[in-house]
Amino acid sequence: MTGVHRRRGRLSKEGRRLLGGLALLAVFAPVTAVTLNAAIAHVQSCGTEVELHVAAAPEMAAALQDFVAAGGGAPSRGSDVCADITVEAVSGNALAETGADVWVPETALWRNLPDAGIADQWNVLQESTASAPVGLALPAGESADGVLPDEADVALQDPRGHAASLMWIMMFGVDEHTVEGGDGTPVMSAPEVAAAGNPDLQAPAGAAQVGQFEYPMLARADLGEDEREAAQNLLRSYKGESWGEVLAAHGLGAATTQSAPTSTEHIASALQRWDARPDA
Repeated sequence: MTGVHRRRGRLSKEGRRLLGGLALLAVFAPVTAVTLNAAIAHVQSCGTEVELHVAAAPEMAAALQDFVAAGGGAPSRGSDVCADITVEAVSGNALAETGADVWVPETALWRNLPDAGIADQWNVLQESTASAPVGLALPAGESADGVLPDEADVALQDPRGHAASLMWIMMFGVDEHTVEGGDGTPVMSAPEVAAAGNPDLQAPAGAAQVGQFEYPMLARADLGEDEREAAQNLLRSYKGESWGEVLAAHGLGAATTQSAPTSTEHIASALQRWDARPDA
């Protein structure tokens, strides 16, 4: 017989190519489908995309930057608003030039500071999102046992620009133990002590701690509906375990139920006493 004889069961070159192509398709088709489905899901979940500018106390800004970089602030279930979140560190109540949509200061006292006149410009979304000790920064190694904060000679800073000092005069008033600067024990927050990097000071703890920063989340009163929803998504994402882990990594504690007195009249009265002190 003449002609080409093929061994039974062996595929031709064209057949092997076809089979190889089908095998590759079987491998890559699921990957392509997953990628496509992820892209479709993103489009479907992001009905609206906005930019959200967050101004926060320096220690909180550092935590938020890490949290957002890890996916914090993504749309929660039932929300279709996605945000490109930028975080800026802002000290005290220095917000004038930031144009921020959301503000996370050390304490809500800044919102009602009478000199600032910004209480009507910011709404409270949540009274506390984290916490940090505030009190006497004792010398390193000194025990806090037996410390009586209301009788201690303390060194304060200008309470109109220093949150820990403002909190102190709100709690203990102004008297002969309260001076600006001087040789008394400095009043500071734990993050402030850490940032100072002074090995001769220890963070407030035990009887030396008198209060806590509560890091409220505030939103501009004229914030658009979509931006407000984006801020709420950020707030909702705090419910996961990762938020607590980020806070701990930055030396911050969980949200506190302790509320700082925020009455404008109360703050104004404390500042009047500060301005009238003998060493002013």
